[in-house]
Amino acid sequence: MSGKFPAGPAAALLTLVALAFSSGAQETPVQSSGTLKMFFTARSSKADDDLPEWARDQFEDDDGRPLRAVGVDLRGDGQEFKFYLSSVPSKSGGYQWLIWDPATKATRGLIVGSIIFIDRETDDGFPRLETYWRQGGEMSVVFNYTFTRGKYARTSSRSLTVPEINEYFRTKPPIDLDQELVEIKAPHAVLELPLD
Repeated sequence: MSGKFPAGPAAALLTLVALAFSSGAQETPVQSSGTLKMFFTARSSKADDDLPEWARDQFEDDDGRPLRAVGVDLRGDGQEFKFYLSSVPSKSGGYQWLIWDPATKATRGLIVGSIIFIDRETDDGFPRLETYWRQGGEMSVVFNYTFTRGKYARTSSRSLTVPEINEYFRTKPPIDLDQELVEIKAPHAVLELPLD
């Protein structure tokens, strides 16, 4: 990896979504539960070096380069938590995000993913998180996180093949990069793909 921040997250996201949609239509559409509240990617991150040096030790690996962050009101109470994006990928290859609570000056877990989905369902008042990222080749990974004992912890994971990637995105609202961090007001309709 070069000495700069990961290049082209928006281009990479568009490529993986296009790949998912080009793998062919499924015969039976999957109905969504409609519990997704919002999503974001590295595209929404802004330069932010307010994370204390001691907290950076929570990253799997860190080279000291400037960080970027996305602010999210996780509990709907006006308090923003920051998702700090490291310039160094995780050991598994995905983007690593450290969740920081500025009010209590505490870390709230480390998550890995290119797309971060925030759910309406909560644990201890914090929404469940789901992340998606390309592992390489034709394989993608989905991680699920829940809030327990003061931190987000990974509770499940699954690998997806190309046909499964297509089906996975059919259960999500259309991924519109201009709608990152915008609350989804109502349960979304299943995305219909052209048959030809």
